[in-house]
Amino acid sequence: MCVFQLECYANKGLAYASYFRLRPIQKVIIEHRKNRSNKGRQMTEIIGISAGRESKVTESLIKAILEGTGKNNEFISLSGKLIRPCEACNGCVKNNRCVLEDDFQKIIEKCYRAEAIVFGAPNYWNHMNAKGIAFWERVCFSGRHNSVFPLEGKMGAIAAVAGTGNGKPVINDIKTYFNDARIHIVEEISVQGEYACFACGHGNHCPVGGFVDMYPLGTTIKPEIVPSLTNQNPDNPDLPREERNRLNHARKIGKILAKVIDTRKTKQEKFTRVEKN
Repeated sequence: MCVFQLECYANKGLAYASYFRLRPIQKVIIEHRKNRSNKGRQMTEIIGISAGRESKVTESLIKAILEGTGKNNEFISLSGKLIRPCEACNGCVKNNRCVLEDDFQKIIEKCYRAEAIVFGAPNYWNHMNAKGIAFWERVCFSGRHNSVFPLEGKMGAIAAVAGTGNGKPVINDIKTYFNDARIHIVEEISVQGEYACFACGHGNHCPVGGFVDMYPLGTTIKPEIVPSLTNQNPDNPDLPREERNRLNHARKIGKILAKVIDTRKTKQEKFTRVEKN
């Protein structure tokens, strides 16, 4: 029985924790969540996190998925935030919480309280970018001691962005971390992103940048040739409209995620009633 599943019994007190013979740390987690849930504020059901650049395609993609859920959600950008890599210091062994002091703690606490996590990152040299990796190193190293997995049972959606459009390496990386944290993967999506070369000021005259993967050197950079969530593969004039605009696809993923959450809630409520009777 995972911590997530047991959370639905929190309003019954610790009797259930005793029934399932939980370790003390698991009892603490349940009681901690119970106290937080009784403060009268609306629960953020879904946390969306972007490890990409601010106001770029990764951020747009995550926000579109969140919009599609129709649920209470919060978007968090890791851009500009200090997320140090895991030091393997073992400071988290005592209570399964990372002890390094930076912006990570506030974000992970929100993830603990949410029912689902939507995470997106860009492809840097055929792997997830360093900030995304640093975040999940901290999540997974701290969240596994003594077989306690604080994110176990939560729903997850994966969003990958790549200048070439090939986000598979990023999807594989995030899958590795989601599986390690025991997050259930509901959906995944990969879209084309905007090379930084489009905004550096010299990209259209740089022979080694990403711009030349799409256009000849010297091509004038205009808005209509810059990739975005609604303008995929602008260098391919024959691309069908539904493949060029991925906004609705992203929203559909959000809708599916919401349906999965609602269905699971219903099943849990039925299970709880049977247990009670």
